[in-house]
Amino acid sequence: MPISGIVIRIDPDRRESVLTELTNLPAVETHPVDAAELIVAVLESADFAEEEALVERIAGIAGVHGVSLAYHNFEDVVEEATAPAGC
Repeated sequence: MPISGIVIRIDPDRRESVLTELTNLPAVETHPVDAAELIVAVLESADFAEEEALVERIAGIAGVHGVSLAYHNFEDVVEEATAPAGC
């Protein structure tokens, strides 16, 4: 399960509407930050394709100017891919 920490750069005037849309996404957890133009979030997804689609969806929210990756953990995905058959 890929887990990512992202920084979302937003229009400060649309902060509440962006936060509302983000909280409606089940795989997104937002965290408080002092800067009005930034939102920090953690994403959990089943695989890389789902994660990529989620980031694209966030980037498409009105008021979002950009999404930057700050942290990415996918060691369990790598372990699953390299485990011998039958394990």
